[in-house]
Amino acid sequence: MTKLLILSISFWFINLLNPTYQTSNKTILAIVAHPDDEMAIAEVLVKYGRLGNKVFVMIATDGKYGTRVTSIPEGDSLAVVRKRESTCACEKMGIEPPIFLSIDRLDTKIGVRNYFNAHKLLRDSLIQKISTINPDIIITFGPDGDTHHAEHIVVGGAVTEVILQKGWVEKYPLYYIAYDRTTAGLEAVGYMDQNYINVEITYSDQDKLIGLAANKCYVSQITEAEMQEDYDRKLKDTVNKSFFRRFVIKTGKQSSFD
Repeated sequence: MTKLLILSISFWFINLLNPTYQTSNKTILAIVAHPDDEMAIAEVLVKYGRLGNKVFVMIATDGKYGTRVTSIPEGDSLAVVRKRESTCACEKMGIEPPIFLSIDRLDTKIGVRNYFNAHKLLRDSLIQKISTINPDIIITFGPDGDTHHAEHIVVGGAVTEVILQKGWVEKYPLYYIAYDRTTAGLEAVGYMDQNYINVEITYSDQDKLIGLAANKCYVSQITEAEMQEDYDRKLKDTVNKSFFRRFVIKTGKQSSFD
């Protein structure tokens, strides 16, 4: 029985890592913090949409505070612009329209009590939306939050909390976005040891170009120079792989820490 289980698990991972193994007719849900966060895995979303899967992006906050690039002041007007940009990006990628939870923000800059209330709203919304969408795969941020952004970490943590709380670990397989130290040009991201990266997804040059076209929708968040830099970096990258780590829990109880 043990040998059979080991063989089954080995076959499952081999299939995931095999470029010829294609996921199709699945529902894939990427859960991110802000409009434009999905660009971190744009090529993967494009690929799985192209293969005939239903691909959703769920965005937790409305992005009304993202004024680094734009001259639009923070507030509802900017939130409307950012929703429009996300809709544009999803159309370019060939996936489903984005799902907006429209939470104001998910950090303590709004005050600790307001943050607690926003976090509860996030968890309640996740439970309702995940149940309705019933995805085969969920993708979100790991403990590093991709770029160590506080709201990325909060969103990834809330998704993980809900999955554990509702007993959904097996029902809704959860994957964290992952990077290893060979990923060029991404020095600010959270890396992990290669031994813990158990999924690598290959994508085509065309998937990459479509993802770059989708990125151009975010004119309020990315300067032309930054877009060009990202374009040049990705065209130089001939590996065409994105990495993920599946969230796995060992069940059962033991009476000591060893």
